[in-house]
Amino acid sequence: MTEHVLWYRRPAETWNEALPLGNGALGAMCFGGATDALLRLNDETLWSGSPASELAAPVVTADEARDALAEARAAVADGREEDADRHVRRLQHRHAQSFLPFADLRLRIDGATSDEVEDYRRELDLATATHVATGTRAGAGLSHRTWISAPHGVLVHELESDEPIDVRVELETQLRELGRVEIDTATTLLVQAPSDVTPPHDEVDEPVVYEDDAASVRGALHARIVTDGTPVRGGRVLRATRVTVVLATATTFTGMGRMPVGTERAAARRATERVDNAIAAGLDQVRAAQLADHARLYARAELAIGVAPDPERDTAERLRDLAEDGAVDIGRDAGLAALLFHYGRYLLISASRPGGLPATLQGIWNEELRPDWSSNYTTNINVEMNYWGAHTANLSETEEPLLALIEALADSGAETARRLYDAPGWVAHHNTDAWGYTQPVGDGVHDAAWAFWPMAGFWLCRHLAERDAFGVADEAERRRAFRLLRGATAFALAWMTQAESGERGTALSTSPENTFRTRDGGSAAVAESATLDIVLLRAHLDEFLRLAHHLGHEDDPLVAQAQDARAGLPEIPIEDGSIAEWPGGREAVDPHHRHLSPLVFAYPGTGALTPELGAAASRFLDLRKDESTGWSLAWKIALRARLGQADRVADLLALVFRDMSIDRGDQSGGLYDNLLAAHPPFQIDGNLGYVAGLAECLVHSHGDAITLLPSWPAPLGAGSVRGLVARPGVEIDLAWDDTGAVTSARARARVASAHGEHTFRAGEREIEATLDDAWSVLIGE
Repeated sequence: MTEHVLWYRRPAETWNEALPLGNGALGAMCFGGATDALLRLNDETLWSGSPASELAAPVVTADEARDALAEARAAVADGREEDADRHVRRLQHRHAQSFLPFADLRLRIDGATSDEVEDYRRELDLATATHVATGTRAGAGLSHRTWISAPHGVLVHELESDEPIDVRVELETQLRELGRVEIDTATTLLVQAPSDVTPPHDEVDEPVVYEDDAASVRGALHARIVTDGTPVRGGRVLRATRVTVVLATATTFTGMGRMPVGTERAAARRATERVDNAIAAGLDQVRAAQLADHARLYARAELAIGVAPDPERDTAERLRDLAEDGAVDIGRDAGLAALLFHYGRYLLISASRPGGLPATLQGIWNEELRPDWSSNYTTNINVEMNYWGAHTANLSETEEPLLALIEALADSGAETARRLYDAPGWVAHHNTDAWGYTQPVGDGVHDAAWAFWPMAGFWLCRHLAERDAFGVADEAERRRAFRLLRGATAFALAWMTQAESGERGTALSTSPENTFRTRDGGSAAVAESATLDIVLLRAHLDEFLRLAHHLGHEDDPLVAQAQDARAGLPEIPIEDGSIAEWPGGREAVDPHHRHLSPLVFAYPGTGALTPELGAAASRFLDLRKDESTGWSLAWKIALRARLGQADRVADLLALVFRDMSIDRGDQSGGLYDNLLAAHPPFQIDGNLGYVAGLAECLVHSHGDAITLLPSWPAPLGAGSVRGLVARPGVEIDLAWDDTGAVTSARARARVASAHGEHTFRAGEREIEATLDDAWSVLIGE
């Protein structure tokens, strides 16, 4: 059974019950009231601050940084790691900026209450990217339909009633309102974003700052009413059976890392023009374009498992019914696993499109002026995880905004590398924003465990390598990638240390967000050569050297230096049968920490796993245990799938599909009623990481063959999938029975570089096939 609809018996009361729409640039969370329809709106370009935020005082000077680094290195060398933590805090700047809500759109029916509505239903159709809420009031039908068009850049909300009604169309914003222009059929809202927003984990006297003379984003929202009733100035419509709102937003944002340009009134003209063009084209034509555009991406892949769901149980009820005596069994309703897979693909399409910004911690949806973790980009796993499934799930173009972010970081990170580390190339740390912020955050008071991590560039550059591995990159993109890789390599060579033995490492190193016991029983984060550093540097230098060879840059002086440094990097350390997070027998303060950083080599890394490394990675996961936050559960699924441990994937699925109406603490994930993943609170990486993890259960393509159904968990049963993509650009359809045996499979080369001989494995079978653009049957008729 294939499923593409989430539905509910009552309107949403909270954000974690509302349902998301998006076209990559404009987002809406739909609460679905029949008599009071609320849509919370976001524009991907509406951020606090500007590129000037990175220069806000106090800025750490080169002399201050040089002294702090010297003191920290001396402390580590002396075994005074807690002192090293204190010294690297001196490198901390302030904070990155926040992704912000734009406005709320509300349609209220005069004199009506939700208590009067019967036969209520709301749903989100993933296949058409449409939200619908219906019901009856005094026997008269009410219907709301909402959708957002990428081709025309507008949101359309359609309200229909069997009987004439009076409606109020209202717009409110949490931002500074610069003006409002109202006529009978339209409202234009002018806004200014704050010049600075301090994240909620920091307490300051003025957390949201507006400065008239500071650079900040300004924007506009234009909403037009099309109706058969009588419009009245101020958003009222009298005696209508149809009220349609066509809405667009625009801002002065000009690109990642660039200063805002223009005025709110210029933005208003652009927003108004989008609405004008949509109405002139005809909303039926706009709808047809929206459906075709969404289907072009969404329909490429589909997973079918389970049986038809009970039509009397809504999505929230189905989620709760998975549990019996507190234990979740996804086998009771395997279709939910397919629905969550489709939902993740839908969310990525809705939040990340070419030419735009990458999906944030919350995709493109946020209702808070001071959101948790600023709803920006955490680069020590989370923004990367958003895109782990993009290629395999046949959505490679959704990753393009991430490449633009890497370029912005390379530009701004060059100054940070020079000033903080006296190094060439570019550097980025654990947190960034739409402006390409690259410094360590924390105001000099935050824990080095998360605030000091100058390795983000190397992890981000892995995405450049994967695009090439999946056959997405052309020669122009390879040259673009080489420039970025070269800059990161220049920093790596300056940052690495070399012992008398010739072994390379890093003198100041953290394993993201985890700490270890010091010799005196305390805890610290800063040491030497944390395993993640070694893993990332090995993979990065390998890719730099591979691409240099491909492009004919062997005479680049950096190539010889990179070859020498790569030869000096140690092997991945194994201690007591497990991957060591830090070398030298250090004990983690939290042995069950949610981050699995030392295992990056196993997944998302693609290097060959020796039996010893595979066993040590498995042992590391065993010691970490299964319980964790949403995104960590997704990573564990991907790792267990990569290791071929289908039974352990099943154990983790039981945790992913927990109902989050039960409070289990802040380190226990699951799903909210709207199937958004909980960190908690909501973080979209759990949803998007789940897509990658389940895809890894279906296809492996990191080795010398493409393996079909390597780790399919038994509770999910028989099924089929189409449209998956394997390296080096091979599209695959397959089906399997209840025993996990592949019953049919076919493949084709999606790109010219994938033409030729390929080896496939399915259980004990090995199949050789020559692929071209046409489909080739591997198994079955």
